[in-house]
Amino acid sequence: MKPGLAVLLASVYGLTIRILFGFLSEIMQIMGIVFLALIPAIVGFVTIYLMPVRQLTSKTFAFFMPWVTSLILLVVTILLNIEGAICWIMIFPFFAVMAGFGGLIAFEIKKKQAQKNAEKNDWEKPTSLQVSLLFMVPVLLGFIEGERSLTPKEMTIRREVSLDATPKEVWQQIISSHETLPSESSGGSLSNLMGFPRHSKTTLDTAAVNGKRIAYYEKGLYFEETISQYEPAQKLVLAIKTDPHKIPPTVMDEHILIGGKHLDILEDVYELETLSDGRTRLLLSSRFYINTPFNWYAGIWAEYLMKDILQNELDRIEQRILKSQVRALH
Repeated sequence: MKPGLAVLLASVYGLTIRILFGFLSEIMQIMGIVFLALIPAIVGFVTIYLMPVRQLTSKTFAFFMPWVTSLILLVVTILLNIEGAICWIMIFPFFAVMAGFGGLIAFEIKKKQAQKNAEKNDWEKPTSLQVSLLFMVPVLLGFIEGERSLTPKEMTIRREVSLDATPKEVWQQIISSHETLPSESSGGSLSNLMGFPRHSKTTLDTAAVNGKRIAYYEKGLYFEETISQYEPAQKLVLAIKTDPHKIPPTVMDEHILIGGKHLDILEDVYELETLSDGRTRLLLSSRFYINTPFNWYAGIWAEYLMKDILQNELDRIEQRILKSQVRALH
């Protein structure tokens, strides 16, 4: 079988399995070991196994050729609105590597078959049982796995900045209602490049415990925050409650939906400290949880993205302080 046709059939297999898991999402998890590890390995295995031995020039080829299949799945599922771009960007490295391992396994099997019988070193038509097992085994294992592999993990990310301003000036910018101007938007940040909505404005009804703050973002995304600790010019603690049902489906993929099964932001904390040189250190931290079978991998992305989002907030505060100081001079 020609390599192009092998890639096409493996892509069709991967797409079919994704549709099956989506249709049976009440009993099977896309964010599970079976779908995130086993399925890409099978996709890679099928990609290489369907090719004739003479096309399998090296282990490098067997490892990276399934990446082409993975890329096709990425493009097709995004175009069909089955998966979101943010979700794919984060999972693609893991998915492609697992597909590569599957390709290596197929490579070794094909080579051993060729050594046993040189006349059977080309592609052999799979039996009906083999094809059935390709679909039945992942579905059965996915059903058995369910939510058993999900492991909640709480994380806290911190970022800080030293500002040439008094604690009172910094505090005023934190508790004030404000809009984010285009000049304050970090368009080149990692979170924005990945499609996370940009901040548009923040409102606060009362600067006191139980006061309500709402942070608005593009595309209808917003976070409702309640002040749980209020120490003027020292510390502000915000408890965050996000209703995933109020987030437009076009904003976030269901697998990384804030407030959903796999991700939620719990609390933000602003802390101010007066430095010896008269400047103010502003520490911003965010406490959140992730809930996946691969928290070690999801945690890497969560840390980078949350650091980026927190840094954007600190940058906006610094820019507003500078503008207020310039206005005061005039």
